[in-house]
Amino acid sequence: MVKSKRELEIALTEIPSFKNPIKKLEQYVCDSSIASELLWHAYIYNDIKDKIVADFGCGTGILSYGAFILGARDVFCIDIDHNALYTAKEFLDTIHGASSAIHYICCDVRKLSLRPIDTIIMNPPFGVHSRGKDIEFLEKAFEILPSNIYSIHKYNPNSHRLITRLAYRKDYTIQLIYTGNMSIHATYENHVKYIHRFKISIYRFTR
Repeated sequence: MVKSKRELEIALTEIPSFKNPIKKLEQYVCDSSIASELLWHAYIYNDIKDKIVADFGCGTGILSYGAFILGARDVFCIDIDHNALYTAKEFLDTIHGASSAIHYICCDVRKLSLRPIDTIIMNPPFGVHSRGKDIEFLEKAFEILPSNIYSIHKYNPNSHRLITRLAYRKDYTIQLIYTGNMSIHATYENHVKYIHRFKISIYRFTR
C-alpha cells in the first residue's frame, strides 16, 4: 500500500495505454497527477480503504488500480470497451491480490445494474464528441445511490452550474475539491500538439 500522494502518482504511471483508442469514446489514459488527486482525496476522506468501489468508464484501469493499492475491499472496473477491459485485466492480474478483489464488467454504464456501492470514482468522457456524456455518467452514478462519488470534468462556468444543479436535485452535497490543468498525450489524428493541456475540476458528491 502506498504511503503518500507522490508515491501513488508514481505507481499510477505504470498503467498501460489503450492499444487501439476509440475516438467516439474519448479514450485516453488519465493524467497520473490528476488521478492521484482524486484518489488521494477519496482516501483522506475515508471513502476508499475497506470500501466497495466502482470505477465508471475505467478504461485501462488507472483509477481502479489506485483504489486497489489504497486498500479498497472490492473494485468494479466497468467499461463498454472489452478491449480496454482486457488491457486493464492483463495488467492488474499481475498485481498481488488483485485477481480476487478486482472485478470486470463490460457494459454501457447507462444500462448498469449494480449491488450497493460505497464509492464511485470516474473520469467520464468530457462530451467533446458526444455532448452531455459526462452528465449521463453522473446521472447514473446518482441513480445507484453510493455514499460518495468522485468525478473529473472539463471545467467551464456553465458546466459547473449544470453539475451543481444536478447534484442538488439528486439530494447530494457537492464539493469542488480540486481545479487544475490536465495533460494528455496526442492520441488521435486531429491532435496537433504532442501534449494537450486543459482545465479540469474534480468534484466530490456526498449524501
